[in-house]
Amino acid sequence: MRKITVLGLLAMILTSAGFSQDCKVLVNALSLNYTGDCKDNKANGHGKAVGQDSYEGEFKAGYPEGTGKYTWKVGDWFEGAWKKGLKEGQGTMHYKRDGNADSVITGFWKKDIYQGRFEKPFKILSQTSRVSSAKVTRNVGYKEHDITIVITNTSGGAATIGSKEATADATSNPKMKLSSIDVQKGNIGSQLDVDNSARSTKTLLRTVEFPFKAIFRIDSESVEIEFFEEGNYLIEINILN
Repeated sequence: MRKITVLGLLAMILTSAGFSQDCKVLVNALSLNYTGDCKDNKANGHGKAVGQDSYEGEFKAGYPEGTGKYTWKVGDWFEGAWKKGLKEGQGTMHYKRDGNADSVITGFWKKDIYQGRFEKPFKILSQTSRVSSAKVTRNVGYKEHDITIVITNTSGGAATIGSKEATADATSNPKMKLSSIDVQKGNIGSQLDVDNSARSTKTLLRTVEFPFKAIFRIDSESVEIEFFEEGNYLIEINILN
């Protein structure tokens, strides 16, 4: 009885200690040796894998997934978020330089490709109740650091239909315009108001200094947006009128 108890206890200790001779890591450069949590004969949970490279952190179904630190044989290393063995999310990449300080890149990755310092170059912080939608688009390829704001009424301003009812509705529900901009960060070079549609108005902000943060006011309604990176942007705001 004592012998059986000792053997059972030994088996429990080996299991809890991460005894994982048959636990596979499905990244060739890490597949030589693994110690850590295991599920269905694959690295799963927290562990450490060593091969040509090394990785310590979270695994899922045999791949680095979650947060962890990967070190390449040349000395470069990345610490941050992973998904199925690829950099995915926020992290910091260190490139070793012989005799010099490391080159460091911090930001966001998607499918192993660096996306930039921020997950998105902008963020809509708030909008009031009658703003039915607010959308920001970055115009890739434009060199000008401008912001175009288009405000559209979801009702009203419909005189182009031609009926008396439509004309009356347009009179009682005039199209909404950008009334003011409360700049909280950055600066605007110049502002040009364009009034060229029965239902919408357009305002062009030229030579914007980024990072830029402002509250765009449309009468009693407002939208607050922060831009983290310089660029050319289009803001589309729909107002329930």
